[in-house]
Amino acid sequence: MSINCLLTKNYSNEMRLGRLVCSFIFLISLIFCSNSVFAQNAVAEIKPSISVKLLDLDGDGFNDAEFENANIKLVISSKTGCVSFYYLKGEKYEENIYPPHIESLGYSFDKNIKKVFGFDNSNYYFSNTSYKIEIESQNDNEAVIKATAETSTVVDENTPDDKSMSLVRRYILPNEGYNFKIDNCLTNLKEKLIQVGNNEGSFTFEYGPGIFMEPYGPTTLLALKSQNDFDSYTSADSLNDKGKNNYVGIGMKDQYFCVMMESDQPLGISVVASKTVSVVENRKQMDTRLLKCSLPKFNLGARETRSFVFNVYAGPLILNELKKINRTKIADYGWLVKQMLEILRFFYSLIPSYGIAIILLTLLVRLILYPLTLKQSKEMAKMQKIQPKVKALQDKYKDDPQRLNEEVMKLYTKNNVNPLGGCFPMLLQLPIIMALFNTFRNAVELRKASFLWMSDLSKGDPYLILPIAIAALMYYQQGKTTADPQQKQAMAFMPIMMLFITFSLPSGLLVYWFASSVLGILQHIQANRYTASLKEEI
Repeated sequence: MSINCLLTKNYSNEMRLGRLVCSFIFLISLIFCSNSVFAQNAVAEIKPSISVKLLDLDGDGFNDAEFENANIKLVISSKTGCVSFYYLKGEKYEENIYPPHIESLGYSFDKNIKKVFGFDNSNYYFSNTSYKIEIESQNDNEAVIKATAETSTVVDENTPDDKSMSLVRRYILPNEGYNFKIDNCLTNLKEKLIQVGNNEGSFTFEYGPGIFMEPYGPTTLLALKSQNDFDSYTSADSLNDKGKNNYVGIGMKDQYFCVMMESDQPLGISVVASKTVSVVENRKQMDTRLLKCSLPKFNLGARETRSFVFNVYAGPLILNELKKINRTKIADYGWLVKQMLEILRFFYSLIPSYGIAIILLTLLVRLILYPLTLKQSKEMAKMQKIQPKVKALQDKYKDDPQRLNEEVMKLYTKNNVNPLGGCFPMLLQLPIIMALFNTFRNAVELRKASFLWMSDLSKGDPYLILPIAIAALMYYQQGKTTADPQQKQAMAFMPIMMLFITFSLPSGLLVYWFASSVLGILQHIQANRYTASLKEEI
């Protein structure tokens, strides 16, 4: 068979494969767009319900408010007028913020640290007071719960017993999502100006004892700026040094979840850091952090009313949810990672199993990269074919390295071989591989998602089945692609190293890795068919 015929045949095969890949991508895009439109229409037609109940939950004879929407459940206490219980719904996210879930593991907290979303009353006049809780309004979109404080007394030399301040706190709670607003309306009942707060601040909004979800790994402190911007800090001391800057809020995040509290005006922010020790888990220590954001002191004129709004987000790092509060940068891991997550969610909408969705994503990525894989296989086949001639040149010019290089390059040119051709396609795949790694590492959707024997795709394989299988596939693939005995011996340790690398990786990433390895072997077999013609003498 002539070289021209072989090239024509291979070019025709590549064209057919290219058309197949393009058709598949177009079909996926079409279904994805149609599914998005359908989902938006479905959301527009079916609105999640809101449940609001007034109950005496703490046995003090006064009603508390229990609120529940599609994503969260919380309680507003009549004792403090603050959130005393916060709960995330959904089997993948459900944990108690308060009482802290980690108390069941033997950790104990100082009562000044163990708080949910509340106000430190020491800096203004509504300390040691109770609140009247009532439902102000409720519709399909939101509920408004009003907490009215007992009128506060401002003690001064002129009017020591005058009831002079009133506070009405409104919680605006939407029908879905992990965010809500707290509107504090403060009224001066006197005919003279009142200074509210001191040098430490006035309204101080706080949350503790820190991030609330498993695993209790490294956390990042967030100093929130306006316009979807923020600064990140790893220690409380570094944030406290900068906390007097023009920040509008404070927050903290771990791998999958975050808490954020912010206002529409500059705040002073700070963190009270401490440690707690478990009496159950071998005296294991855990960092606790009390987040605070304070409005500066201010003057309230005679009969003046001022409103101070705090926005709260406490939930998973889901871009669609963060978009509602214009905080997408908190979970922005790059354009490519975002697209991977969207495709993963799309496949999950077709088949409600994230394990299957990962396999479908792997298939799509492999199809897109197949032309590069084919080119890489061809270049490697060419290199293997001319290796005897290269070896002959090495023996002939072993005492003349410069001449050897010249002759080897002539041989490459004569046979249309690019010595870097086998590596370049792999380099082009690296951005996609890194994006996939970040996708599976940060996808909160995989938390507590089960597949086959794996109960949580965000954690490692409990039985090490996939790490062993991946190492075995690498060993098999090396045997098929490496002909040189010396190279085989030198690379024999690679499968063992792969086992140590993969045993602690998230199971979701291992599912992708295993599926990609199997597809890679199948593609290599198919590529060898395309390059079988190179078995003839060049």
